[in-house]
Amino acid sequence: MSGYAAPKLEKVRIGFIGLGMRGPGAVQRMSHIEGVEIKALCDKYPDRVAKAQQILKKAGLPAAREYSGEDGWKALCESQDIDLVYICTPWSLHTPMAVYSMNNGKH
Repeated sequence: MSGYAAPKLEKVRIGFIGLGMRGPGAVQRMSHIEGVEIKALCDKYPDRVAKAQQILKKAGLPAAREYSGEDGWKALCESQDIDLVYICTPWSLHTPMAVYSMNNGKH
């Protein structure tokens, strides 16, 4: 991969998986970056998704699509309007989620 560069994205459309411990901070940080659109929020527990929506609202950003439940993350990864999946889950879930994301064309 030496010398490889992916094509530049003018806007990066992000979906977040895992909104428990580290996820809300990640959403908060990304909400301040120009060129970032937070398109989706996912957690096993719907109340965590609702709390993360408040971060977007406070930043003056539109609400993101919501995913929850055991397999909500798969639907997020399959979404056609997501460029990048930001995984904030426990470590044991990172590999299957990252591989699934990449198999669905996501960064």
